[in-house]
Amino acid sequence: MPPTYAAILRDGKLDWGDEGPPPLPPGAVPVHVTLLTSRPPKADGRAMAAALEAIAAAGGPSNLEDPVEWQRQVRSDRQLPGRDG
Repeated sequence: MPPTYAAILRDGKLDWGDEGPPPLPPGAVPVHVTLLTSRPPKADGRAMAAALEAIAAAGGPSNLEDPVEWQRQVRSDRQLPGRDG
C-alpha cells in the first residue's frame, strides 16, 4: 500500500502542513485524493434519551412477553468473534 499523507486542499493546491511527503520530482506527480467531509458534531445523547423516555412512557415494546428471555435468545444466536460456529 502506498504511503498516505495528510493535506488540506486549498484553492486547488495541496497544503501539506508540517509533515508532507519527501521531496517530489519536478513536474507532474500522479496522486489519489480522497475528500474528507466535515464530520457532524457528536450527539451528546439527549435525543436518544428523549426517544427512550418516549418509548418507556408508552409502555415499552409491547410485543415482548419476557424481555430477559428475548435477550438470552438474541445473544445465543450470534457467533462470538474469533470462535468457530
